[in-house]
Amino acid sequence: MAKSRRASVVEQTSHKKHPQLPELAPVRVLVAGEVIVDRYLFGDVARISPEAPIPVLRVTRREEKPGNAGFVMANLRALGAQVSALSVVGADADGRLLREVFRGLGIDTRSLLVDPERPTIVKERLLGSVQAARRATQQLLRVDEEDDRPLTPALERRALSEFKRQLARVDGVLISDIDKGILTPRMLREIIDGARGRKIPVIVDPRLTQDFSIYRGATAITPNRYETEMATGMRLNDRDAWRAAGAHLVEKLGLEACLITLDRDGMYLAERGGASTYIATAPREVYDVTGAGDVVLSTFGLFAIAGLGYPSAARLANLAASIEVTRLGTEVISREDLARALAPSRDGYERKILSHEELKAALARERRAGRRIAFTNGCFDVLHAGHVQLLSFARAQADALVVGLNSDRSVRTIKGEGRPVYPAAERARILAAMEPVDYVVVFDEPRAEKIVRVVKPDVLVKGEDYRDKVVDGRDFVESYGGHVVLAPILHGHSTTETIAKLLKSRDAAGASK
Repeated sequence: MAKSRRASVVEQTSHKKHPQLPELAPVRVLVAGEVIVDRYLFGDVARISPEAPIPVLRVTRREEKPGNAGFVMANLRALGAQVSALSVVGADADGRLLREVFRGLGIDTRSLLVDPERPTIVKERLLGSVQAARRATQQLLRVDEEDDRPLTPALERRALSEFKRQLARVDGVLISDIDKGILTPRMLREIIDGARGRKIPVIVDPRLTQDFSIYRGATAITPNRYETEMATGMRLNDRDAWRAAGAHLVEKLGLEACLITLDRDGMYLAERGGASTYIATAPREVYDVTGAGDVVLSTFGLFAIAGLGYPSAARLANLAASIEVTRLGTEVISREDLARALAPSRDGYERKILSHEELKAALARERRAGRRIAFTNGCFDVLHAGHVQLLSFARAQADALVVGLNSDRSVRTIKGEGRPVYPAAERARILAAMEPVDYVVVFDEPRAEKIVRVVKPDVLVKGEDYRDKVVDGRDFVESYGGHVVLAPILHGHSTTETIAKLLKSRDAAGASK
């Protein structure tokens, strides 16, 4: 199966001038490993506890997401794969929550077994920001609830029976192993041997252990730097060491490939036959490395199963991980995220220009990081110093600034025929190039009420000339505790006046000829 897809993927991508995200035939992936609940408690830290020298977190928001093998599955779904789960949860509310989330994502849960003797694994993270100091959100504490005893023989037999039933239906297997008792030595051996017996890929994100022999015969593994050092006894300080460690694991375990993730140094891919590829990390501001390894497994695994060459699959995984570490907590990386990152026309400042749906996702990430959102809107046609002052003022009111830009049609409705001077695409690019602006979104209505509801800003900014006028979205913003702030006006500057001066100069020049 994978072999025939390899030809079609190469045919679709080999003639492209710029890197493109391959279009894949439907791929069904079985994910085996520990599924967990990642629970996040967000809040503010305003004081130290009188009971002990620790911060007091006032919780303002909770989030619950699937983690580890569950996060791998969620990523696979976001990348377009069909997914089946092979795991065990407890007979508890957290287990029911995971099953409900998976079903909502379209994941096959028929092989998600229930063990009444063990709790569902939960990792609870407490994250807080010191608002008085305007500090970003950071993780304060993690609390783990788990029982890492191996599966009972009876449950192990049931899990292996489910694996054999699933094996005939899938194109490849991904193993996410965090060593919490579900992937017993027998489970690992039968999964790897079964997949290789069917000649389909089986790719492993390994546990932290000195003995990687439990993965012998896998197609590929994706260990991180520390896991590789522990398993090989080598210090991974330079490229020679990366090459030696990768080649050692490929040879010792009978792998086709070993993709070592090297955090700040990127990734190193060693392949059977001696080929190797170094992939430098994409330069981004690192905020949170949680989930990066799972993103690598899901992205590299999916594209390798689909038949893309290992170096190309590794580059996509590196790109996906570089996006993941800029986000707080675990955030799925979708095909759209990868496509945007690969698109040559979206380089630099143009990445700030988002659709309404893209903006919603971006602002959700901003809020999870504890950042406040400011919003202003307008036509911004023929930009002048007054616009610059408004944008700088608006950005100073919060941690990120969204600019709502009237479409060409709405500008004509507001300003009349002959406007705008510049089309919306050009106006958006000019705004995006400005340092105070974090996001630009175009809206089609003459009034800004709808786009304000999309953004839901903490601070709504308009010019001081709106003191006696209706500010679109004011009632909505104030209804949830947001604020409306009027920016000082730089008098003597307006687009209408600028255009009038230009026309007058043109007419005068024409009359003098």
